[in-house]
Amino acid sequence: MTHTPWVPASAGHRPAVPEPRHPDCLIRLRFADAVALERADLAFGSLSDLGFADVRSDPATLTLQIAGDAGIESLRAVLAVLDTAAITAEALTVHTHELDDVFAAFTGLPATAGRTAAGRT
Repeated sequence: MTHTPWVPASAGHRPAVPEPRHPDCLIRLRFADAVALERADLAFGSLSDLGFADVRSDPATLTLQIAGDAGIESLRAVLAVLDTAAITAEALTVHTHELDDVFAAFTGLPATAGRTAAGRT
């Protein structure tokens, strides 16, 4: 699949994205079909210089995951990209990291191992 540059409909307007920082959440978008998912992947992929650098597409679940921060400005930017590209998402969810996720990332162990090691079952 080749990525073609995406140009917003409103001449040169690009959604404002907050200054990049370490992502503390995943914004997950679910689409009705593969065509909408591919269009969204292209739209967000072409904006990697605006803070959407870690965008992952999952055709099996028709979802697009965007690493970011859980702030309102990030959510507004995601919605602006969808709106400008005239793409409709079936669902939008925000998944924040929990302490178990941080433990798993640092140790390479599953998050459930952190619960057991900490005495929680």
